[in-house]
Amino acid sequence: MSRGSGPRQSLLLPLAIPVGALAVIGAALFGFSRVLLRVSHTAATATALAVAAGIMVVASIVASRKEAGGTAILSLVGGVVGIAMFTGGAALLLGQHEAGGGEGQTVVALAAPVNAAVDGYAQTELMAPAAVEFAIRLTSEDPVVHNVAVAPAQGETPLVTGPDVLGPGGSGEVAVGPLDAGGYFFFCTYHPTTMTGTLTVQEGVTSPGEGLTVLASGIAFDTDTIELAADTEATITLDNADAGATHNIAIYTDESATTLIWDGPDVLGPGSIDYTVPPIAAGEYYFHCDTHPPMLGTVIVDGGPEGGGPAPPDDGGG
Repeated sequence: MSRGSGPRQSLLLPLAIPVGALAVIGAALFGFSRVLLRVSHTAATATALAVAAGIMVVASIVASRKEAGGTAILSLVGGVVGIAMFTGGAALLLGQHEAGGGEGQTVVALAAPVNAAVDGYAQTELMAPAAVEFAIRLTSEDPVVHNVAVAPAQGETPLVTGPDVLGPGGSGEVAVGPLDAGGYFFFCTYHPTTMTGTLTVQEGVTSPGEGLTVLASGIAFDTDTIELAADTEATITLDNADAGATHNIAIYTDESATTLIWDGPDVLGPGSIDYTVPPIAAGEYYFHCDTHPPMLGTVIVDGGPEGGGPAPPDDGGG
């Protein structure tokens, strides 16, 4: 028995080294693939080509050595992992700048909740400004790849198609327009029958510069009062600084939180989202975070109750 153990061990070591190397490379490439899903198509393509070229260079250097032993394999593994980490970080940095849109550009928020492939987007109606470029930001909590495409009408060729987004916590933006005023159709190219909606493009939609920002930090909002103009669409930016925590802003008729006026999609921290709040009648309302109800406050529309009082909501909420 002892005589047979020597050859057996000598065979296991050469097998263990390449198998272990392949496992490390596979793990690195899996993480790298998640990075590519979070950036634009252009950034993802350029990054993938750069990584492929880098791997070929490293492999050529390793192959030129006279002895392809354990040191050579470790060098190949280290080179592949290093290239993937460096280019992945650069892709995230540059891709975020590319997707961020121009200064003052309107960003329309769209969310894909868990089981979105069956239940659809969190919003089925979006609004955007006419005659100027805007962006649609898709945030996903679903562990399935989604995207958003905009077409003139259902069944027609998309005008634009956004990057693939993988949840939970993934997001991506696509630049749209300028578009003429009118109605358009948006959908997920992977789930075109269930994830659909209507995009209304019209004059007078507010830009982010005309809105306000609410900071969520330490499981608390930085304000307990939100002021909006009556009967006017508004933009509210939620900046979530709580890492790993999910927040949103929802507006109700009163503190009982039984009649919903408007509900913004969740955002996972750290992250931010631009909400488009539909016109609300003058009056005083209540807002909170659906995940953390103690994060609450008052919404004053056009000066509060003196502005004429809230209009009676329809049964079933907004």
